[in-house]
This record gives sequence, structure tokens and C-alpha cells, in this order.
Amino acid sequence: MADVHPENDDLLWSHPVAFDKAFAGLDLSLEADEARRARIQAAFGMIELISLTVNAHTHGKPSHDQTETVHIRVELSGEVTQECGATLEPFTHAISSRLEVDCVKAETYSKSAQATGEQELSADDLDEPDLIGNGRIDLGLYIIEALGEAYDPFARKPGAVFEEPEVEAEPSPFAALSRLKFD
Repeated sequence: MADVHPENDDLLWSHPVAFDKAFAGLDLSLEADEARRARIQAAFGMIELISLTVNAHTHGKPSHDQTETVHIRVELSGEVTQECGATLEPFTHAISSRLEVDCVKAETYSKSAQATGEQELSADDLDEPDLIGNGRIDLGLYIIEALGEAYDPFARKPGAVFEEPEVEAEPSPFAALSRLKFD
């Protein structure tokens, strides 16, 4: 199944799904094709994005204020060739990341509904959910966010050590003066 959407052609990866289908639950396995890898590779400044595989899982999540919440988990893995941050030599290595986020329909979400009364907050309550305004969740945005967390543009190849280049000391202007002969 291709995930090319002309209306989102400016995005590095677009894979919109209906909010209601995501709420019901989806398990997707996606792989970036050559054209998508080339776009991502150029945007991130990689030498080559050899592979990028994504598993995305969505499901509805109970909410104490009756707001429909979709929980999204994106797990990605891939292989990239990039320049070593210490030696500037190309090297290839694996990348992986996991991202979890909650989404709610903007029209049904109310901050005041969550803030009514005194209540005990959990760590999950501290993160605001992403607001979805058009009834569609673009999983591609979360894939790129997870990739951004996984990719280190200054990664070092194993065993690489940065060595300061030897710099000749500039002669002091006074040393130059001392070499002058005055008669």
C-alpha cells in the first residue's frame, strides 16, 4: 500500500488515518521506499538512508472526562550512513526509536474539563495530547519525529576519538623584533 498523498507532498512522510479507525485500533507495518528515503536523507543531511522500517500501533484510550483519546506508538528501525562527528569519515550504523503520544479531537477537548475539581495527577496527565482538527491523524509526522529523536547528526563511529590538529604557534611580534639588527 503506497502512502503517497499529493495534498501532503511537501511532508517528508505522510500517512493519514481516520481518527475513528485509529481509535478502533490499527497495527501497521510501513517501509520507506527509495524515493522517500532519498527525501529524508537529504532533509537530515545523511550520506545514505539505507533502510527505514516502522511499526505503528494505535488504540482508543479511556479518559476520565469522556474525551475520545487515541494512543499512538511508533517504533522505527533503520540503517544509515553518515559522516563521523569526530573523524569526518563515513560509517554505517543502526538507528532505532520508540515514540508514544496521545491525540484528541480538538472540538471535543477542553482543558477546563480536565481541570475541574481537585484531583490526583499521574505522569500521563502532565503531557498535553496533540489536538486533531480535521478528523485525520497523520502518522507520518510521528514517524519523522521518532526519526529525529533516533538520528544523531554528530554520531561517532565506534572507537573514533577526536584529535586536535597540531597548530604551529604564531611567532610573537616581539620575537620578530628581536631578530632585527640595529646598527
